[in-house]
Amino acid sequence: MLGTKKNRLAYLAVLVIGVAVTLLIANGKPKPEAKPVKTPPVPIVDVLRVAPGDNQVWVSSQGTVEPKTRIELVAQVSGRVVAVEERFVAGGLFLANTPLLSIESSDYEIAISQARAQLADAQQLLATEQGRARQAKREWRDVGSAEANDLFLRKPQLASAKANVAAAKGQLAKAELDLARTRISAPFDGRVLSKRADVGQFVTAGSVVGEVYSTDIAEVRLPLNARQRLMLETQGELGTDVRLTSRYGDEVFEWPAVLDRFEGAIDSESRQYVVVAQVANPFIQTEVAEGVKRPSLSVGKFVTAEIAGSSVANSFVIPRIALRQEQQIWLLDQKQLRFADVEVIQVDKDQALVRLIEDTANNAATQSGQPLAVVVSALSLALDGMQVRERGAPDENKANDVLEQVVQESGAQE
Repeated sequence: MLGTKKNRLAYLAVLVIGVAVTLLIANGKPKPEAKPVKTPPVPIVDVLRVAPGDNQVWVSSQGTVEPKTRIELVAQVSGRVVAVEERFVAGGLFLANTPLLSIESSDYEIAISQARAQLADAQQLLATEQGRARQAKREWRDVGSAEANDLFLRKPQLASAKANVAAAKGQLAKAELDLARTRISAPFDGRVLSKRADVGQFVTAGSVVGEVYSTDIAEVRLPLNARQRLMLETQGELGTDVRLTSRYGDEVFEWPAVLDRFEGAIDSESRQYVVVAQVANPFIQTEVAEGVKRPSLSVGKFVTAEIAGSSVANSFVIPRIALRQEQQIWLLDQKQLRFADVEVIQVDKDQALVRLIEDTANNAATQSGQPLAVVVSALSLALDGMQVRERGAPDENKANDVLEQVVQESGAQE
């Protein structure tokens, strides 16, 4: 039975054995070895070292090419067109004062002959009146009177004859001018933009026969926003350099230009300010390098422009990705990450021109001309003062781990 002495002894034996096994297991378990606490790895960053200096400000804009001088050729006399210059076609080049179109001149040559005849008659009448005036003066003197009547001395008749001669000369000059105007030309070297008359066509005085433009200078109107306008007014000057670029196929060409003027009114459509750049001889193909020819510009060609401002002292050109929150950069200072506030002067899609704000970290480096170590890597977590390591620099944590391993191995051997 369970309550017998024999059973109680069995239960006691099992209990003693269980306690002994438990103590044996507890005392026989190996003690855990103490391991050094692993510090988190130091972030690795890419660093770009930039030196402060005087950097040029460039204002970007774009516009279309237009000739500085463009006029309509207008017939000043009426008549039938009898001749047209070969180069009087759209795109044709011509020299200054070259007759581009000629009007029939017969009527105007006849008018010259008639004007010469009228002049001869007027001169003959003047000579006759001069002789009569001298004779009348002698006759009055023979009478012995001190006072002579103007009419008797033929002074009005003489004045009328002189006026007739002057009028006849004017008619002759007008007839000769009309004859010269039968040959239509432009007062500059240029190119034909459009042609509106041809041989056999009758044109009247005041009708447009074509449109031409000068090839010596082209202009590009460049719109600017208020910030760009202010930047040019405070830092740029008239006559400063402007770089015009445009693409022809796979090639991009550049034309040098200068800033000519600021327009006095805001563009009514875009509400932007406008400056005008001028480029010399833009419509002529030129050789810019051995075997490389820069094509001529065309009226209406779209170009991009970079307008030079003045230099900004103690400024840095950094990659655009190095800007943090638009007005901040990260610096590597004694293996620590430092935040520095900057003044952003200019930004494009690739680069940014900045200047450290006074009293910010490492501003002394700017004043002394020492380069700054700008962090260009992105970090998931960035804290001012955190430890970082430049890519390519030795890792001290790994060096310490190796040293500790060597020490442990030497101790085990002993």
